[in-house]
Amino acid sequence: MKTTFLRILIIICAVVWSLGASAQRSIDLINDNDRVQLDEAIDLMDNGKPKDAIKIFDNLCKKYKDNYILEYERLYAYYLAGDFKRIVKDGPKLYKHPESESQLYQLVGNAQDVLGNPEAAVKTYDEGLKRFPRSGYLYLEKGNIHLLHKRYNKAVECYLRGVEVQPDFASNYYRLALLYAQSTEPLWAIVYGEVVCNLQPGSERANEMGKLIYDLFQENIKIEGEGEDKAHVTLTQNNTIHMNPDTTDIQVPFPLMYEMGTMASPALTEFMKTKKLTVPMIADLRKDALAHIDSVAPGYYNLSLLDYHRKLIKDGHWEAYNMWLMSPGAEDETNQWVFSKGGEAQLVEFDKWFGQNRFVPTEEKPTVMTKLFKTHEMNIPSIEEIETAEGCRQHRDDALRLAKWYLEQPANLDDITQKQIMQFLVIWMTNTDEFSFTVSSNAVSGHVELFAAYMAAMTEHAIEFNVSKTDEAMHCEVMLQVIDYYKRNKEVLGTVDSMEKYLEMDGATLRNTLAQEYQKAQNQQ
Repeated sequence: MKTTFLRILIIICAVVWSLGASAQRSIDLINDNDRVQLDEAIDLMDNGKPKDAIKIFDNLCKKYKDNYILEYERLYAYYLAGDFKRIVKDGPKLYKHPESESQLYQLVGNAQDVLGNPEAAVKTYDEGLKRFPRSGYLYLEKGNIHLLHKRYNKAVECYLRGVEVQPDFASNYYRLALLYAQSTEPLWAIVYGEVVCNLQPGSERANEMGKLIYDLFQENIKIEGEGEDKAHVTLTQNNTIHMNPDTTDIQVPFPLMYEMGTMASPALTEFMKTKKLTVPMIADLRKDALAHIDSVAPGYYNLSLLDYHRKLIKDGHWEAYNMWLMSPGAEDETNQWVFSKGGEAQLVEFDKWFGQNRFVPTEEKPTVMTKLFKTHEMNIPSIEEIETAEGCRQHRDDALRLAKWYLEQPANLDDITQKQIMQFLVIWMTNTDEFSFTVSSNAVSGHVELFAAYMAAMTEHAIEFNVSKTDEAMHCEVMLQVIDYYKRNKEVLGTVDSMEKYLEMDGATLRNTLAQEYQKAQNQQ
């Protein structure tokens, strides 16, 4: 594995147990004696002897035909042994295996990339995303290739999408933090880096990100002027404020609103007096920025990390949290704070609190803002603009944006905006000539909101993965999105028997059921 390809090693023992419930079936088929051999092979790989591990896997694969876990682990051993051509040759043979998961496409794509064919790797990741659209791993790898070729905006798009679909996967946040640290928007580097510290506390990455956060505050909050009498804060250079003349709705970018809060903080005055920006001062600046946001725009910004900050402040652990967070960049200051200012007792209490109150990102609670505002003008094109196929092509990006928005918002049966988007998507899907949509589920018929969610998911999937015609894989992924939408909005939508049946199924059974329903619908047409 070449570090120049920005690869993230997956620890092999973690891979074995992270391949999901479906792969568990393959493990269950292996008897106890052979599991000892499997463990031995894994130990060999962990100790840098993948070729010896391959010999064991060869024997096991002969004994257990078509066993996914064994075939996958043998491929991984080939990867560690540097036999990338073998992976590119044999890996795709497992794509149609019922237990295959996104890591398989990741492995094949990585091998293609190392062999000098990044275009093929991107195609492999895209193929994997058609089947596993919620794989943060694949978006990470796709972003890494764009980054390698200095397509920075494309890389950011991939990492952000990875954050959106798999919010508890730290690597996409890590890449975003490193990119934004070199940009004109260092506040986003601070935000993403802080998420990494919370997802992987005590890790090398957490130490790296903690130091990065501390350094960025030091670099972007300075005293300037001939008499050193002016504080200069540069957490963002996005100073554009948008105003809708019809609604008088003013849209202020989150980093700008945050920076404005720091500028009004008494901690900035203290900094100008002492000429030294300490971690407690930074904590006060962050606290005052949050207070400013809550005062000027309460509930406006969709950033769950802010909710965690509010809880830390309320429970009395804010200073200790910031000392812990930035200690890798301020070791001497942290030690002095612990031993001379009663910080040790605070850290002990924070440690107890942290163990029971971890920041755990979920899809229901966005970790970061993929949209800048919780509520804003949606700019829905008129129906007249999409009456023709050409009009639909011109508003393809709008269709994707509105479909995503509809699926992410809590269902509101009285929301006019949601109804307008519902109407737009129906007309766009009807008039576009780029995609052919087929409704293949009776489960959503007769329920307006679920049908709208189905259409939104179809639109999103078709545009994002350039799928011109509904197929079984697309239907299954779309229905999984609809089921998730129902689960999140059940109280508003009411109980739907067909959805409840889906919720009772395990992952493999659910996917098989959806595939059978699709085939049945096709046979009836």
